[in-house]
Amino acid sequence: MGGQTSGGAGAAGTRSIVIDEPFAPAANWSLETDDAFVLTKAGCLETLVRYETSGAIKPMLATSWTQTTPTTWDIKLRRGVTFQDGTPLDAKAVVGALKRALAAKTPAPGFSPKTIGKVTAVGGSTVRMTTPGPDALLPYRLASPNTGILAPKAYSGTSTNPKGTCTGPFRITKEIPQQAIQLKRNSAYWGGLVKLASAEVRFIADAAKRATQVQTGEAQISRKLSVPSVQDLKGNGTVTVRTEQLPRTTELVLNNKKAPFSNEKVRQAFRAAIDTKAITSAVYQGAGRPAVGPFAPGEPWTPEGAAPVKADPAKAKALLTEAGVAPSSIKVQLIAYNEGPGFSDLAAVIQQELKAIGVKATIRTGDYASVEPDLLSGGFQAALLSRNHLGDMPDPAGYLTADYTCEGNYNLSHYCDPKTDALIQKAAATKDAKARYADYAKVAARLQADAVDVFLTHETESVAVASGVKGFAVHPYYTLTADLTRNTK
Repeated sequence: MGGQTSGGAGAAGTRSIVIDEPFAPAANWSLETDDAFVLTKAGCLETLVRYETSGAIKPMLATSWTQTTPTTWDIKLRRGVTFQDGTPLDAKAVVGALKRALAAKTPAPGFSPKTIGKVTAVGGSTVRMTTPGPDALLPYRLASPNTGILAPKAYSGTSTNPKGTCTGPFRITKEIPQQAIQLKRNSAYWGGLVKLASAEVRFIADAAKRATQVQTGEAQISRKLSVPSVQDLKGNGTVTVRTEQLPRTTELVLNNKKAPFSNEKVRQAFRAAIDTKAITSAVYQGAGRPAVGPFAPGEPWTPEGAAPVKADPAKAKALLTEAGVAPSSIKVQLIAYNEGPGFSDLAAVIQQELKAIGVKATIRTGDYASVEPDLLSGGFQAALLSRNHLGDMPDPAGYLTADYTCEGNYNLSHYCDPKTDALIQKAAATKDAKARYADYAKVAARLQADAVDVFLTHETESVAVASGVKGFAVHPYYTLTADLTRNTK
């Protein structure tokens, strides 16, 4: 990245690209929701800090950040940046955007009034943030797409309009609701030359259709392929499939506040009944690893020596006996939302494994949007969930706070343990990464010991990329970038 180049559109060429994504925006572009991730992946929305897949954070719209006291940070903004409507990116605009994020009805887990106190402008190019308590992770919070910065005119009443109000290399020119957004290069991009002239991001829930579009040349990048789609693409000389390990785990969420899962022995019995090794082999055909907990082997915050729980139906039955619960008395509805990777097959396998210990499970399917109200309200018993533990922010503190603290706003398990809360809070205040990661490992071990949820598979992501596409890297936040280009022979 450098200063603005003079080449603009003429020096960059006229090539275009089509990218297929599985999830459409679902909240009218509200940045406290996953719609923010749609916008960063589309090369429109940018944040103050950039997240690298190595775990590092680097300058983006901010050039530096300094913790002046345990509860105060000063953020220096990049000079000379303009929004796509021509207005300047200054401290006042940034403060307005961040205050908007904090005032949301349901703020993002990593950036909420629980983690951020005041946001004020200090002159034209410095933003000062205070935190309720010592927080070593504020820069990581500012890398989350949920803290993306839009121009002041993007916000009108309760609506958000990203069209022409981003700072990124691409600007939205047309939206086809629930189907696609069309974009053109931002010729005034602060980061320099944008190589592609235009792009289209399509929202296609059907993984097979996404794969087909790359095969036929209708699209050049297709994200989150299903295992069968990956197999279909093998041997195709015009398409490359890139598979990367993700900081994402598929889990069976158990409602700890609702019978029968308010009983720890019952939760442990369900865990013993489910064969994660067989699931990874049969459902995901090896595209993933049996889960050892919320975090995968090799991650710095995974407990040392963590291993998958071995399936043991006899032990599962014994645990139900210890709980004083007859297997035939348990009637469980298992939610499997359609967008989940392999969830229909996964739910069917779990249903059969539970049947083997005498437990009857029924399966409820539907789009995620249709089941989310029950998940958030606690009106469910068990549900499959694919969860990225670096999605809320590029540090596990965001995920752990949201999912496993008493007041966590995505605590679907309804798990509440004051000791766990204190450990997570302590970790977030710890500057030393090694010490912080050790605390995360303790939390992970506690979640496994209490069988809060059944962690099933550590996921990979497979992306189909057409030949001729250059400058693409698998990343949880960014897909369409200034460096992306395409040869058309």
